[in-house]
Amino acid sequence: MITADVINTLQSPDVVYVSGPKDSIAKKVLPPDQADSESLIFVSKPDFLEKALKAQSPIIVAHKSLTLPTDSKTTFFTTHNIQLAMAAILPLFDGKMNRFNQETKIHPSAWIHPQAHLGQNVSVGPFAVIGEHVRIGDGATIGAHVVIESYAQIGALTILHPQVFIGAYSEIGAHCEFHPHTTIGADGFSFAMAKDGTHKKIPQIGKVVIEDHVELGANCAVDRAALTETRIGRGTKMDNFCHVAHNVIIGENNVMAAGFKIAGSSRIGSNCMFGGDAAVSDHITICDKVIIAGKSGVTSNVQQSGAYGGYPLEPLRESLKTLANLSQLTRIRKELSRVVKHLGLKEE
Repeated sequence: MITADVINTLQSPDVVYVSGPKDSIAKKVLPPDQADSESLIFVSKPDFLEKALKAQSPIIVAHKSLTLPTDSKTTFFTTHNIQLAMAAILPLFDGKMNRFNQETKIHPSAWIHPQAHLGQNVSVGPFAVIGEHVRIGDGATIGAHVVIESYAQIGALTILHPQVFIGAYSEIGAHCEFHPHTTIGADGFSFAMAKDGTHKKIPQIGKVVIEDHVELGANCAVDRAALTETRIGRGTKMDNFCHVAHNVIIGENNVMAAGFKIAGSSRIGSNCMFGGDAAVSDHITICDKVIIAGKSGVTSNVQQSGAYGGYPLEPLRESLKTLANLSQLTRIRKELSRVVKHLGLKEE
């Protein structure tokens, strides 16, 4: 339950108070087509605004391009970007941390090595295991069945959801969030083939470094480096089922959709976006501000910012033309066969 005054006190540059009583109360947030008299509604179109007004929603956050009524009892805020407004306001309604509620900060079934160091107000859930010389920053949350191996570091206010694994010597920054079943610091995939065809494992003795404000979805894997480090830069976000191989370096503020994969020793700059199931081959360099469409394959360096797609990779506009032309190949082949036959030529 949130009042309009609480939203106003956020002082967010993305949410501007316009009019209406500041003691208006919203108990929940709903989409416009489900608006009711207890819900806060975000509206980006005139018909959405009409639905919210008809439902007598107490608080409406409207795109600044919309014309707001002056005779309504609703409290109005405006925004230049609905998604940024949601990012500012929805944390007020988010009960995520209630998932970790327990009678004591450290659950009695958790196992913590005597030489581990936990900061102030650290929460540790049932059956978590925290190894030797682990350091956990203030206010961090360690979920049930999380395993943190020896000498790993976890930054302040980071959240590790249940069954996350953090390998030895991994360094995790502050304000990170890793969702269930994500693995940080498992061995990179590295084998040498012997003359008899058997594969000899090459030990992976490096580490993983993940900087501040990184979020990883469920079932992600970030492999430790062979000798040095695998690194994910500040502010990068990954969806579920993403894989980062050993020795990869990823810059800041990148976004990767579900199924993104990058092979060993490749480098990605900053402010890039990757669609679902995009794959990057090994030893590839991608510069800053690159967009890769879903299901694309990157097998050579990308040295110029821009949007790309397809396999082999092309500028996005060209890849869309290629994709459109593929559906015509059967017809073109049949017509070509008729031409060859008409001309009395031999097909090779």
